[in-house]
Amino acid sequence: MKYSLISSLCTSMWACSSSPPPPPRTTLLGPEATPPALTVVYEQDQQRVPTDLAFNLARPHELWIVNRNDDSVMIVTDVGQSSMAFIRRRDAAASHFMDAPTALAFAPNGNWATCGENNGDQGTTNTGGGFTGPSLFTSELAIFARTNATGLGSHLDMLHDSPYCMGIAHEADNIYWVFEGFRGALVRYDFAIDHGPGNDDHSDGRILRYVEGLVKRAEGVPSHLAYDGSDGSLYAADTGNHRIVKLDTRSGTPGDALVSNEPLAEHRRIDGATLTEVVPPGRLESPSGLALHDGLLYVGDHATSRIHAFDLQGREHRAVDTGLTASSLTGLTVGPDNKLYFLDQRTSRVYRVDP
Repeated sequence: MKYSLISSLCTSMWACSSSPPPPPRTTLLGPEATPPALTVVYEQDQQRVPTDLAFNLARPHELWIVNRNDDSVMIVTDVGQSSMAFIRRRDAAASHFMDAPTALAFAPNGNWATCGENNGDQGTTNTGGGFTGPSLFTSELAIFARTNATGLGSHLDMLHDSPYCMGIAHEADNIYWVFEGFRGALVRYDFAIDHGPGNDDHSDGRILRYVEGLVKRAEGVPSHLAYDGSDGSLYAADTGNHRIVKLDTRSGTPGDALVSNEPLAEHRRIDGATLTEVVPPGRLESPSGLALHDGLLYVGDHATSRIHAFDLQGREHRAVDTGLTASSLTGLTVGPDNKLYFLDQRTSRVYRVDP
């Protein structure tokens, strides 16, 4: 199989351009001369090692947080306001469908998906990996972590081919992308029509594996993703390779069919897809949190606890030192108030950036 990898040779911000740098961009980190305020807006009742956070697109006043330490979800309403409230939910079958979650992503219909850094609870020999992958849930609180009629919890769907999943992003409908750490690949999952809470018919699912071996997991550090629906670009924090990359999801051609862990409508490799370095190695130590907003990529460096703002050509427009200890930052997201929120996994706190 062949892939097209476009590497940047830039070693400084403007090294690849003979023209003057563009005017400074307004970022969610505020102007260069003024450090932003970093406001603690929520703190969990105990250390749960939060890995990602996202606002519910169907009910934007809800902030959802996934926790690696106990496979739980915290749902915070009106975060940072006097009316703030929260509930903790752990699905009855979380040990399989939400084991060591690293990321979550919402669809506009209120469904959301998650995946985790685990190798599954049923080892297989036909793929060399475990029987695990992303799971689909509803955010309806009468169902999520409340339904368990079959003993399979409240999940709406699950597809099994991405051990050590480090990140996830929503594309459209019930389609999500994941960062698979086991094979070092970016994988497109189409759940198609979900099977309903707690059922197990996955036969309409489709799995397409891209750029196998070209991205790399860093154990214990999420590698978050961001999907740009305007041009089909998938941005990834390629943590193990110390860089940010972009996959052209509209490139490549269908390759070999792959052996599946279960009946599927399609499971194959995509050959020849284009992977581009946006921020090459040397400028970030351990990129983890990632958010795309208004043409800028916000990156949380897990190793340094700094947040960077890059444009889509990889030029840095702002960086902020959070002052947190090393190995603190995980998830980043932009709220309905157009402010940046991020997680400190060491204290289980949510911060808001107030420029």
